[in-house]
Amino acid sequence: MFALFLFVAFALAALVAIAVLADSGLRWWSAFGMLRMRMKQGYASAPAGQRPHSLGEGSLGYARARTGNPVIRQTTRRAA
Repeated sequence: MFALFLFVAFALAALVAIAVLADSGLRWWSAFGMLRMRMKQGYASAPAGQRPHSLGEGSLGYARARTGNPVIRQTTRRAA
C-alpha cells in the first residue's frame, strides 16, 4: 500500500514539474512572439550587433583599470 502511495506521489510530482516547465515555455514563446510583432510594427528595434557598443567595459558595465594598480609596498621575506 505504501509503495502505491509513493508511486502516486512521484507521478503527481512529475506532472506538476512538467506543467510548470510547459507554462514557462509558453510564456517565453508568447514574449518572443510579442517582441517579433513589435519589431515588425516599428515599436522595438534590434541592436546593430550582437551586443550594444556601450558594453565595452564588462558584462555588468564596470570598467577595469587600463593599467595595473601600483604596488604600495614591496613584500619582504623573513626567516621563520
